[in-house]
Amino acid sequence: MTEGDHGLVRVSVGGLVRDHRENPVVLLKGTDTDEVLPIWIGQAEALSIDLQLRGETFERPLTHDLLKTAVESLGAKVVRVAVTDLKDNTFFAKIYIQRGNEVFAIDARPSDSIALAIRTHSPIFVARAVFDAHKQALEARDVPPEDSDDTLRKYLRDLDPGEF
Repeated sequence: MTEGDHGLVRVSVGGLVRDHRENPVVLLKGTDTDEVLPIWIGQAEALSIDLQLRGETFERPLTHDLLKTAVESLGAKVVRVAVTDLKDNTFFAKIYIQRGNEVFAIDARPSDSIALAIRTHSPIFVARAVFDAHKQALEARDVPPEDSDDTLRKYLRDLDPGEF
C-alpha cells in the first residue's frame, strides 16, 4: 500500500466525540473531502487518542506509548496504518512496520492503529471501498456548517452504530 494507491484514501483524525449513548467515536476525515468515517472505539483507546491529540501525557506510559517504544527499540518504524475492511460490523486494520528493507503488516484494531499512528506521526489510510461505503457527510443530516467539536458531537448524537 502506498500513498499513490488508488485503492486507499488518506485520512486524518477529524475528531473524537461521543454518541448519544456516550460511546466514543473517532472520526476519520478524508484529506480531500468533508466526509468522515465514524468508527466506534473503546474507552481506553479513546483516552489514549484524546491525550495524544491534546499533546498531554500520562504519568506512566500507556499501551500505545509502550508499543511505540518497543518498535523503535527494535530498530523499526511504523510507516503507515490502514483500515482495511469491515466485516460483521467490525472494522479491521493493519499496522505497517519497516525494519531495514522488510515491511511487516500486523493485524490490529483500528483504534490501536490510529493511536499508534498519532504517536509516530505515521499516515493513516482507509480502503477506498470501506470509506466510500460507510462515510458520512456532515451536511446529510442538516448539521450547521461551522467546524467545531460541538457540531460534530451534535451530529453524532443521532448516529447509530447499527447504520453501518
